[in-house]
Amino acid sequence: MIYNKYNTFNGRFWAGFLDGLILMPFALCDYIFLKPDNSLFIVIPWLIISYLLYFVYSIVLHWKYGQTVGKRIMKVSVVNASEENGLSLRQAILRDSIPLILLVLLLFKLVLVTIRIGHYSKMDIIQESILLSYVSLGWFITEVVTMLTNKKRRALHDFIANTVVINSNAKNENT
Repeated sequence: MIYNKYNTFNGRFWAGFLDGLILMPFALCDYIFLKPDNSLFIVIPWLIISYLLYFVYSIVLHWKYGQTVGKRIMKVSVVNASEENGLSLRQAILRDSIPLILLVLLLFKLVLVTIRIGHYSKMDIIQESILLSYVSLGWFITEVVTMLTNKKRRALHDFIANTVVINSNAKNENT
């Protein structure tokens, strides 16, 4: 069977869903650690772990293997734009750099709000993070539009990192 090696939209979508399921147990831990009556010595470290976990997962797995667990299951891989090599650590970081920067800004704001009010408050956190949520949504939309409007289906983060996502089944096929 011949695959179009750049036709990765479905694979990327379902890979993201699967990666979310894999990380779900950590998100569920938020209900244990992020309570108003918990000490700030529990809340603040957990905020940092919880918010940065996805990026550690994504960056390390893309760097080491060219794919997350979800991408492996869905048979899509991230490679250098030349399609001859895997990713360098720098490229893996660059792929996630914009959302990571936005998340670090949000995390910094969440920690400051939590310290200011003296406890974790979901409502205060939501009110303080609305602007960054809109910026993140704008980034996501830009990523999808970019991916759907070029031949190799490269999203903006692929251009930033000089990478491309391909069907693993089509790695050695000329399509």
